[in-house]
Amino acid sequence: MGRDSYDEQLDRLTGVLATMSRGAAGAVRGATTALLDVDLGAAEAVVAGDAVLDGQRAEVEATIPQLLVRHQPVASDLRLVLCALRIAGDLERMGDLAVHVAKVVRMRHPVGVVPESAVPVMTGLADAAARIADKTTMVLATRDRFDAMQLGLDDDEVDAAQERLLSLLVSGWPYGVESAIDLALVGRYYERYADHAVNVARQVVYLVTGTIRL
Repeated sequence: MGRDSYDEQLDRLTGVLATMSRGAAGAVRGATTALLDVDLGAAEAVVAGDAVLDGQRAEVEATIPQLLVRHQPVASDLRLVLCALRIAGDLERMGDLAVHVAKVVRMRHPVGVVPESAVPVMTGLADAAARIADKTTMVLATRDRFDAMQLGLDDDEVDAAQERLLSLLVSGWPYGVESAIDLALVGRYYERYADHAVNVARQVVYLVTGTIRL
């Protein structure tokens, strides 16, 4: 196979990762809509859409052995191939975590998961996670290592929002143990979602520099 085919495969690989990143960002926004608006349709859409991300990860995993065997990439191309496998795994896991949020909504529907008093802190947590997802999509496209390294600081915002949520849950929570458990789980799903986004950024830094600095 010639160089043109090789370049096309690399372009296809990066294109799939970009599509996965947009899908993971859309999934968390859909899950948040389901959570805060008690929207069963939005929850079902997130759950159903997860198969797309799963299929895209499988495509990445199928493409990489072909590139390694047929073309034996070196230097930056080899880093791209190796990073793609890790990035696809993190993006697929981000989709799974959005699905977990959606499934909590589906399980409790028509009762809302988030009481009115917890809406501000949960909104802050969800919005912070969504911003990280959007930045992940951006750094995958630009491969700007400085923007990628910034995601570590953005993740601190998510961690702080989750701590505010947990503080709310342990300070005389009036809605019962079941409600507290639901919100603690949802908060953890958002926090882990952001962690995987930061992992993607770490891979971008490695792709560009050859070192992990995030």
